[in-house]
Amino acid sequence: MPLNFSVNFSRLGPGNTEVSFDLVAGTFSTAQSGVAGSVPTLDYDAICTNGHPVAFSLAQVWDAPSFTQSPSTNVNRVVVQAPSCSNNLQGIVRLEDNSGSVVGGYQVSGSFEFATTQETCSLTTEYGCPLGGGYSCMENSTGTQQCSPNTCVDLDSQPPVTEDINTDMFQDDGARASDGTCLGQMLIFSGRSMRCDKAGVSTAFQNCCKNTGKVLADDTGDSGNPTQAITQLFDALTQGKSEYEAALAAGAPTLVASNLAANKATDVMGDYGAVMNPVAMAGAVVDYFTQSCDQTSTETGILNGSGFCYEIGEYCREKWEFVGCVQKSKSYCCFNSKMARIIHQQGRSQLNTIGGFGSPENPDCRGLTPEEFQSIDFSKIDFSEYYGDLVPDTQAQMTDKVNDGITDFFNSAQ
Repeated sequence: MPLNFSVNFSRLGPGNTEVSFDLVAGTFSTAQSGVAGSVPTLDYDAICTNGHPVAFSLAQVWDAPSFTQSPSTNVNRVVVQAPSCSNNLQGIVRLEDNSGSVVGGYQVSGSFEFATTQETCSLTTEYGCPLGGGYSCMENSTGTQQCSPNTCVDLDSQPPVTEDINTDMFQDDGARASDGTCLGQMLIFSGRSMRCDKAGVSTAFQNCCKNTGKVLADDTGDSGNPTQAITQLFDALTQGKSEYEAALAAGAPTLVASNLAANKATDVMGDYGAVMNPVAMAGAVVDYFTQSCDQTSTETGILNGSGFCYEIGEYCREKWEFVGCVQKSKSYCCFNSKMARIIHQQGRSQLNTIGGFGSPENPDCRGLTPEEFQSIDFSKIDFSEYYGDLVPDTQAQMTDKVNDGITDFFNSAQ
């Protein structure tokens, strides 16, 4: 702990006074007579051996108890020599009288305060790999530092190489004439190239390809555009999450804040009727939303979990020079219904004009031409997976599920 102490001196004015003091002996001396004072006795070894230097902090008036006169306020108090370990804790101070009053009518005094400062040292250990600056040190399973087996990568001078697939949706038909006649090639059950990211640098090492379970369902064959519903719900929940947090910050009850978020999803899902399970949809989107998964991975996970996608394979989406692949992805052909996926998956093998689904890097998800569609032997296609996937819920039931399910989610996620 720091030690605070003071040396105090006084004599009757007028006149200046210079005093020498010894903190080890606890004594003082001066050429002037009639000087009163006090000096503490300090342990030199305790202070200097432990490296606690002495520092001057303050000089002020001192009223000596042996005098009845009052101390003057017109005195300069000067430290001529501060005590230190190098001078054996000996110091010199001077009292300069600026009063000019009658002899013996006042004190020329001063109290000089000092403190020992306790300095501490911190030890920082820096590890260096003997293989060179290109290798960092890392802690192994036993807590021992070792050289990383991989060299460091400067992503500014060696930018990542990203290879992504085209996820645009194929159109079932092209431009039309004013009378409705198709001017382009008509396609049936067109699909979309999709991908999801496995655990890697782009996903904070979260697996964005996990199966979400059934979210979408067929009851019309081709259920419009489910990816549009997923996209809109993704955006709605993003906004809903912001409103939920803002409402809580403003002091709103949790139930009120949750309802704000739930209403966002309810508004979106109301347009899609009985072809979806809105509660499962919301839960799946939020699950991906909180795992650093991008929107494409979210759509793919929901569509694939609902049986709307055919997996083509795995490819490297991002590479770092000298490191290799740091982000792998799975590619799919995804369709607007499970029935469309079944027809493509089992029907393409019967055709010699289209064959398979392309490569993982370049999926071929185009629809079937009318001629190809007519060439498929549907008696050889197993639709049993599709028949058991019809959803009987009414619109009112769907709305209730949205309100209850999403509200429960936000209440449990706070």
